[in-house]
Amino acid sequence: MKKSGFAIGVFFLVIFVFTALAAPAAVEKKMSKKVEKLMAKAQEAIQQKQPDQAIDLLNQVLALAPESAVAHHNLGVLYFEKGMADQAIGKFEEALSLQNDYPNALLALRQALFETARIASGKQEYEKANAYLLKLAGLPQPATENKNLLASAQYLLGYNFFNLKQYPQALDSFSKCQASEGLEKGNLQLYANATYFLGMVTYVQDQYGVSNEHFLKYLALYAGSETQPEFFAHANYFIGANLFRQLEEKMTQGDVAHMIEAAEKIRPYLVTAVEMKFPSEDAYVMLGNCYVYLKDYDKAMATYQQLCGLFPQSPQLKNYQAFMQELLKMQQQAQKTNKKR
Repeated sequence: MKKSGFAIGVFFLVIFVFTALAAPAAVEKKMSKKVEKLMAKAQEAIQQKQPDQAIDLLNQVLALAPESAVAHHNLGVLYFEKGMADQAIGKFEEALSLQNDYPNALLALRQALFETARIASGKQEYEKANAYLLKLAGLPQPATENKNLLASAQYLLGYNFFNLKQYPQALDSFSKCQASEGLEKGNLQLYANATYFLGMVTYVQDQYGVSNEHFLKYLALYAGSETQPEFFAHANYFIGANLFRQLEEKMTQGDVAHMIEAAEKIRPYLVTAVEMKFPSEDAYVMLGNCYVYLKDYDKAMATYQQLCGLFPQSPQLKNYQAFMQELLKMQQQAQKTNKKR
């Protein structure tokens, strides 16, 4: 099956806060009138939304008072707002190195690392994104921070690891996201998406039973809700695919005792995926084969006809068409049998 692109998930607005431009007490005693004046002008420029002027003034402050954690922090905020993420991160780190109990700088650094990682991930720069996220994970978590930030960071780590095919790391990250305290009630969609990707990771590792537990839980989270989950069609497809793979394994071993019951169980999930136009040839192949196992040759033929119509460029097209010839024979034989009855 070709992997389709997945949304990264639901995150929250990142907000950066300026700190009042007064120097810490230790610096204030040494501060010259010139620095004081520059600080006041920078504050005014920030209030008037003149970022370039404020940046210039704050750099002048730091040339005279490099130990001002506040100036470093506010310069970081301005850099980030201008899209200069790495420079902003550097300034927040400098502020913290000068004043390690500076809450605004710590909050801003963690938020900047997350937001920069999110943007990099959106560009499919997964390793680069994870470098920021791993740095975030190594920082203290402020009590005042939005609790969803760390859970979102773990989710994004998992998403990146998944795309890098580093499945053990992806599994660990999604599990940590899902285990975040209060996440299921506080951010159901993030919790559910982590659950979904736990199903995806175990699916690609051929752990079909475990995978289905995650996908079924994902759908159950929205049971009775008018809201349809983000990956509803995908989850139905993968539940059907997992069950189909398990059925194939049994049939390979010569166990066909419960083939019809298994096909009947698989069918509704694949029907849902097909009806929702899940973009995979496999969905139609497996559904068509289920109909064959159920001896419903008319529906099997209709499913394969639909498959050939939707995927005319498929390298398997000739195989599908050849199988349809066999299906036609089965269909005709079934019709003859029915007439005799």
